[in-house]
Amino acid sequence: MLLPRVLTQSLPLALIALVLLSAVNANSVDETTKKSTSHNQKTERLIFSPANLEFGTVDADAQKVQSVTMTNAGNSNITLLQAVASGTDFTLTGLHFPLTLASGESFTFSVVFAPRAPGESSGSISFISAIARVSNRILMTGRATEGKQLTASPPVMNFGIISLGSAGNQAGLLIVGGKPVTITSAISSDPQFMVSGLSFPFTIPAGGSKEFGVTFAPRTEGAAVVSLSFMDASGAAVLTETLNGGGETAHGHSVDLAWHASTSKNVIGYNIYRGIKPRGPYRKINSGLDKATCYTDSSVVNGTTYYYVSTAVNSHNRESAYSNLAEVKIP
Repeated sequence: MLLPRVLTQSLPLALIALVLLSAVNANSVDETTKKSTSHNQKTERLIFSPANLEFGTVDADAQKVQSVTMTNAGNSNITLLQAVASGTDFTLTGLHFPLTLASGESFTFSVVFAPRAPGESSGSISFISAIARVSNRILMTGRATEGKQLTASPPVMNFGIISLGSAGNQAGLLIVGGKPVTITSAISSDPQFMVSGLSFPFTIPAGGSKEFGVTFAPRTEGAAVVSLSFMDASGAAVLTETLNGGGETAHGHSVDLAWHASTSKNVIGYNIYRGIKPRGPYRKINSGLDKATCYTDSSVVNGTTYYYVSTAVNSHNRESAYSNLAEVKIP
């Protein structure tokens, strides 16, 4: 009677051992499959240089650009289908999809930080490939300040050297940023420089511009560096532009002529003639008979060549033939 009980108890033990053995074998097969699958799996990974973008401080309505180089650090080709960027102040340029990078291959694109209002800005960029979202992403930060709402073109007006008694004129343009600007006056630190073309007060709308003029009429010799300030209703200068120029005394030219006295009888004076061609025609330039043997011509024009001749006149008002020709080139 004891034997049947022993056999009945042994059967479950054998079955349990068999089940356990089967479980162990199944686990071994799964682990082997996983290791084999893991060994052949493709990995997709991008490395960015720089790793993150810090734009620093930028004026609102201005922009700053930085370049980014991404490298395929995976073990197979990556075909990028889309770039996902967060942050409204950041835009990407230089990317065209689909973009395929071989293992180890690099590609450079640009990121533009163009803040629309003062404050802190942040964002990120990640890429989606033909398989999934690629690991790694680039973070972006920047800060926008109020910036200049009014600028001038050109930023500096240079009038050069102008003769006393003369004047020089230049045109300028006031340019407004993202907010309208009202100008109530324009003040020059030197009365030799005067603003024209503006009626105060006036308002330039956001993104608009307005032309103006500046006249430099020097009263004294020497160089001058002047500030031209455009003021708002509070009396504060919203823009200060630099003006410079110099005044000098005009140095006109003249021609001094001299000749030998005529040996003819009864000579009472001389006439002086001038032309702009060697063979004439000539025009008399002395208002009355010149009794001396010299004459100064002060009516010459810079950069012109003149030709002079003279004649002798006797007491019977008879005039001799032209003398020899004198050529003078005015600087």
